Amino acid sequence: MRRTILLTERKPRRVRLAPADVVFLLAAHRGRIDLAPTGRRGVFRLTPRGCAGVVVAPTRRLVIHPKIPLQNLFLLLDPDDPVSTASDEVAPTPDLEILDFLAGRLARLLAERGAAGLRRGYRERAEEGPFLHGRIDVPAQLREGHVRKDRLHSVRDDFTADVPCNQAPKATAERLLASSLLGVRVREALLQALRGFEEVGTAPLTPDVFAAAEADRLAESYQPLLDLCRLLADALGPSDDAGTTPFPAFLLDMERVFERYVTRGVMEAFAGADGWTAAAQQAHIVAPGVEMRPDLTVYREGRPMLVVDAKWKRPAGAPSPTDLYQMLAYCTALGVGRAVLVYPGRRDGVQVYPLHHAPIRVEMRTVRVVGAPARCLRSLKRLGRALQKSQGEE
Repeated sequence: MRRTILLTERKPRRVRLAPADVVFLLAAHRGRIDLAPTGRRGVFRLTPRGCAGVVVAPTRRLVIHPKIPLQNLFLLLDPDDPVSTASDEVAPTPDLEILDFLAGRLARLLAERGAAGLRRGYRERAEEGPFLHGRIDVPAQLREGHVRKDRLHSVRDDFTADVPCNQAPKATAERLLASSLLGVRVREALLQALRGFEEVGTAPLTPDVFAAAEADRLAESYQPLLDLCRLLADALGPSDDAGTTPFPAFLLDMERVFERYVTRGVMEAFAGADGWTAAAQQAHIVAPGVEMRPDLTVYREGRPMLVVDAKWKRPAGAPSPTDLYQMLAYCTALGVGRAVLVYPGRRDGVQVYPLHHAPIRVEMRTVRVVGAPARCLRSLKRLGRALQKSQGEE
């Protein structure tokens, strides 16, 4: 039996740890949980960074709560239907609500995709046998030589559902099912939803699979599903090609959660606006070997006009120098005159910082993330409308 230790995001706590726990946390979770000695033997100060979830160590079980109420976290994760999804699909275990909530959301999206029909595409399949199917695979046949004259190597194009946009969701679900942290009810829902993906092969859950899936222009309807899968894959730990940790963990990156939430609001505001488009996480090559990727880039008739970046931290009255330098670099490199930093808060807010010696204006805006879900959603919509309206006036 492991002792459960309750932690809160970004709040330090003194904890007694066994040597095995210290070695494990430093090796597997150094970037997510800060660990510092206190001067007392066996006692350490643990400070979770911007993450929430569960980590199972050799003798301890760390449960990390977000710094906002759980109801509001569910809203950030699923603005469409946070209340009913939580009540229907979250298991009663109090330290695993976040994982089961997201797994339940994945089961629902998988079931919807299976019912709508999986995307199909052409994929090369190599075969070996006495008959030729498709075209002959000349290199493979030459390698065979004269050893087996009765075997023909061929390649044919199959119209199949075994394509990356289906492989990534299935691989994510299978990794969830392999976790001992998953609740029984959600596990059953995932198994049921995967029945619609039976003709999809098992693929390693790697960044290459997601890159191939998102590069498929005919799979735009998969984007919400793929976005959720990427979030889950990052939270569940290292990918297959990087090995696995000896104990289960689920650590949700709150920076990414907030970024997804803000991105959704801004992109909805600019959707359908005449001449305006918004792109999320678009790479900009600004110099040889130098790439910049703002959270959001807003265009007017193909020309970048605005960059937006979301930061999951409490603003201290003014943007931090690091955040300000980042936005100035974006504006300078892209030739943009306006940048917006979005922070979480308890109410809406806006401060404008025009630069004295440059035609650049940096705004610091806060969006409400605490309180009734309806009020938080109105705050997000106001943010989107404010950016859309101010751009239209320029």
